[in-house]
Amino acid sequence: MALTLTNAEIVLGLPIITDFIEKANDGSTTTVESLACKGLDEEELEGAYICFLNGANAGVDRIITDYTSSSTGTFTFDALTDAVDNTTMFAIVLKSFTPAALRAEAVMTNDLRNKGLDIDNFLTTSQLKELHLNRTLAHICFAKRQDADTNDTYHINYEEFMAMYTAEMNNLTANYDSNEDGSISTSEQNQELSQIGFSR
Repeated sequence: MALTLTNAEIVLGLPIITDFIEKANDGSTTTVESLACKGLDEEELEGAYICFLNGANAGVDRIITDYTSSSTGTFTFDALTDAVDNTTMFAIVLKSFTPAALRAEAVMTNDLRNKGLDIDNFLTTSQLKELHLNRTLAHICFAKRQDADTNDTYHINYEEFMAMYTAEMNNLTANYDSNEDGSISTSEQNQELSQIGFSR
């Protein structure tokens, strides 16, 4: 089982980690126009991620295939389901957070194993989303922090996300396929999975 987090979902968890957050002035299913984004580096932005933070496209990523820096500041990407309008908030992520999400999944897999649980037996992966997000954000903040003290915003956020991750892990309730038959019985629905001690 592979857990997934989009860059947009990660940014929504802690907006300060992104490179730009702006509002669209106009757009379509394949473009965003933002006057605030005029004059940015075209070569740097092509291949970066545009991440949608509200409305019908919230949580969706697209790779920027073209960017025009003059006039309107227009980003082009593969089609969305719903068109962008002047209420759309978006973020630009120059380097994907996917490596952090993959590392977080590896740590989660190990932590669950230490509790006697197999991550592949969680058949409703959405129930692990908050756990995965907290660990991913902790990993990102750890990498970005400069000093391990209260003057460092990333250090403070690292500690907060680690605390939320640990609390979530200790109180985990989920659909867990205990007998590994590939389905969730009534007794396996929303199980309290904290019976086995958790240690880091």
